[in-house]
Amino acid sequence: MKWNQELKYNILFGFLFILIGETWSFSVQMFFYGASERWEQLNLSGFLLFITFTISYFTVYALNYLVFAPRFLKLDKIPHYIAAFFMMVLCFAAVRFFLEEIVGFYLFGTHNYNLDRDNIVAIYLIDSTGYTLRPCLYSGLMYLFFRYKENRELVSKLKTQHVEAKMAMLQSQIGPHFLFNTLNGFYSDLYDTNPKEAEGVLKLSKLLRYVTYEVNESLMPLKKEITFIKDYLYFYEKRYEKDFSVQLSIQGDLKQQKLPSLILIHFVENVCKHGVIDDPSKPAKIIITVHDNSLEVLTENFISSAEKYMDKGIGTQNIKSRLNLLFKDNYELTYSSENDQFHAKLIMPL
Repeated sequence: MKWNQELKYNILFGFLFILIGETWSFSVQMFFYGASERWEQLNLSGFLLFITFTISYFTVYALNYLVFAPRFLKLDKIPHYIAAFFMMVLCFAAVRFFLEEIVGFYLFGTHNYNLDRDNIVAIYLIDSTGYTLRPCLYSGLMYLFFRYKENRELVSKLKTQHVEAKMAMLQSQIGPHFLFNTLNGFYSDLYDTNPKEAEGVLKLSKLLRYVTYEVNESLMPLKKEITFIKDYLYFYEKRYEKDFSVQLSIQGDLKQQKLPSLILIHFVENVCKHGVIDDPSKPAKIIITVHDNSLEVLTENFISSAEKYMDKGIGTQNIKSRLNLLFKDNYELTYSSENDQFHAKLIMPL
């Protein structure tokens, strides 16, 4: 759908740009050479040259729009784009030379440039440099316009996905029943003046504050996300006590890295709610590895017989949608199950 719309507008504006350019050129030549002489030049040969110019124009237009602009039309790749421009000049000249000097001569026995035939290749290259500027400029502007429009839509979708992630976290990932039972347990212990349970109240307060107030930004510090999942696991540890069997491993150097908020909790929540986490003989594993420019998350756990593991719901759909919007194809997300064990793996940029 997106390409159909872009193709339609590019063809429309491409012909419009050609029409404007030819109208301007015709007007200038009439001013300098006179109307009668200019009209005499509008013969079959002139029409054929217009056709060859149009084919060359759209060849370079498409080449820039589809190949060079996506790769090099960036501030840090200006030298590459300049080199690409000269390649487009060669392309424009080559297409014109083939159509006008080979095909045109074969069909009609005429040349475009009848003077100085010994330097015909150099003439085509010099002449095509100016002609190449127009399709290169117009296609570059069209590309930037559509990417700007696409990025605005992307930002809007990300904001929506972020709100959905927060709602899913509040409604699903921290179940009200589990939360109230935990609070009642803390209350009973504190009532008997057990000061150690105050740590649990503090962690619960931090967890709720983080989900409710702090994750208003799309990107959050990795350190805060890891602290959040540690607090989340604390409550399950409180629930299962000595039988709690989830091994959390953080590897790598934690600095000032940022990642999309509430991404890690998806994998931790799947392990805790759908896997076996209360059998010391079948420990679940969560391994988070921080690389220089990427983050790797691996989880491994036995599948709980009481759960339909990875049933399609808002959590799984939301995580895939957010990753697609944020990174397109620049991430890896896999789920697999074998011998009653479930494995999840995510590699994404930081």
